Amino acid sequence: MSIAIWIAIALACFVLPATSLTSGGKRHPEYHNLARHAEHVGLPLPDHIARAVATCIRRRQRGMSIGGSAGIVLATIVFIIFFDNDDGAIGAFVLFCAGAGTVFGGAWAIAAYRPSQTIDRPVVARMRSVGLADYLTKGERFGLWAVPAVLIVGVIVGGLLLGRLPEHAAVGNYGLIAGSLSAVALLTWVAALVALRRVLMAPARTETQLELAWADSERAQGLRQVANLSVIVASMALLFWLVSIGVVLTTDGFYRNHPELTWSITGIALIAYLALCLVAAAGPLSSWLSGRRKGYEQRQLWSDGVPV
Repeated sequence: MSIAIWIAIALACFVLPATSLTSGGKRHPEYHNLARHAEHVGLPLPDHIARAVATCIRRRQRGMSIGGSAGIVLATIVFIIFFDNDDGAIGAFVLFCAGAGTVFGGAWAIAAYRPSQTIDRPVVARMRSVGLADYLTKGERFGLWAVPAVLIVGVIVGGLLLGRLPEHAAVGNYGLIAGSLSAVALLTWVAALVALRRVLMAPARTETQLELAWADSERAQGLRQVANLSVIVASMALLFWLVSIGVVLTTDGFYRNHPELTWSITGIALIAYLALCLVAAAGPLSSWLSGRRKGYEQRQLWSDGVPV
């Protein structure tokens, strides 16, 4: 497929759904859509703070729209310079840039915002510092911190399995490409840690405690998207190792000439890489499926309830 089709897919899968509430941060959401969003978040939305909440949401979604668009532009420039027109890898690259740009753009919008220092109305500020444990569940945090470990183990397993193949096997550059993707996933994790730290350090001051609770909700969503991005990219890198090993084993009829070696390597690769993906993704998935992540930051930071 052409890059134009992949750009359309990236917009439809990442940028537009993530920013649909405010049309990419271009306008305030309509009240009935905002009320539906409040019901999903689980926070009250009285009329006197509706505009402030809408502004907060619009700010983050504008950052996501800018980041996703910048990611697509970057992917297009790289495609023009480095890729061939028929290169099948461009699709994955466009999707990665769009997804990463959308997520990091939202985090940047939260981290870069500075409340006015000259406001003449009373403000509410948090009296204690916050950490990831206040916004992400234990499973989500475990998945985040497991990323470098599973990537390193994945590279070691892949190198050992490809090393067991005889010299005439069509290994080619698959090991190098898979290792490079693992390095990209590790760099994404490092960038995610920097973004998480910046978001946590961003000041939080509002006129009411309820507005602060809404700011916490937006912050939790931004942090969760960044953490989950690193887990998803790591899982994709691990699965690429599995696919690469499968391609090597099926190229030039290798599996017909070496059936026992093929089955043993296939079995080990399947078990190893699926287990590594499960280690990284099980926590975030269980938090999502069980509903534990919904309202988690409210239970942590507002254990006595959010004042209306």
